[in-house]
Order: sequence, then C-alpha cells, then structure tokens
Amino acid sequence: MAEERRNTERLSARRPGAADLAGYRALLLDPKVEPQLRAAGAAPMDEEGVAERLAADEAHWEDHGFGPWALVEREGGALVGRGGLQWTEVGGRLAVELPWAIASTHWNRGLATEAARAALGRAAELGFEEVVALITPENVPSRRVAEKIGMREAGRAVHGGLAHLVFRATPSR
Repeated sequence: MAEERRNTERLSARRPGAADLAGYRALLLDPKVEPQLRAAGAAPMDEEGVAERLAADEAHWEDHGFGPWALVEREGGALVGRGGLQWTEVGGRLAVELPWAIASTHWNRGLATEAARAALGRAAELGFEEVVALITPENVPSRRVAEKIGMREAGRAVHGGLAHLVFRATPSR
C-alpha cells in the first residue's frame, strides 16, 4: 500500500476520511474555489456533491493505493485544501493528474506549490513516468504553480466540458 501521509514544511498531506467532510465542505463550497472546479454546464457544488467527492477520493485510495490528499495545516490542524495524485483521462487515455485546490482564505501563501511539489515527489516514488495538470486558461495562479514545480504547457484538452491547458512533467527520482 502506498504512503498515506506526507509532511511538508507547513502541511500534513494525508489520505482523506469521513472526518474530513466538514473541511471538504468548506473547501468545495468556497465561492472563490467552487467555480474553478465545476464542469461546464454543471450545477454549482452542493452538500451532496461534496459528500460524493469525498467518497470518490476515498474510493480512489481503496482502488489504487494512492489518491488525493486532504491538506491539513501542521500548525493548527485545519483542512486547507486538497491535492495529491489521481487517475484521469486526457485525450482519450489515462493519465496521472496532480490536482490541487486551496481554500481562498489561504491563497497567496505558496501552499498549492508546496502540495504540488510533494505530489510530484510521490509520483516519482511510485514510478510514474509522467504526470499532468489540467488548468483552465484563465486560472493564472494555477498555471504559475505548475510552472514553479517544473511542469511545462504541452497542449490543450477538453476536460469536464471545458477547455484546459495540459501541463506535463516527468517526475524524477
């Protein structure tokens, strides 16, 4: 089984569980975060959608031995985001994605970059040859995160009904 917890300077990145529902709710219903995560034409995230996302993250861990992390501040213990690794589809083929989302009250502190670097390191440990990040063109802060961790823009894809830039990286061991 893959490592379920990884500490960074300021975060404890760990496998999510049922006790994280309130933190997921705060993150995924954050009015500045939620629109960035919504598929084209989808209704805004609601309580049911939050519970489904958490259940999907837990199932990903069960099915694959790795998955999205709950990102918890080491000082204070608040859930401030979601990151890690997950399987997704890009251009009709499976790929390992580095997703990240940080609560807007914690933006501009480098937490997304810290979490994404940790996920890239975990991808290398797991032996993945390539990882992707799918970022909408207008999401300049996420584009900067991808660039800071060494990802390079490598095309476009439609994901969730929206145009996304595809950033790619080769994790190094």
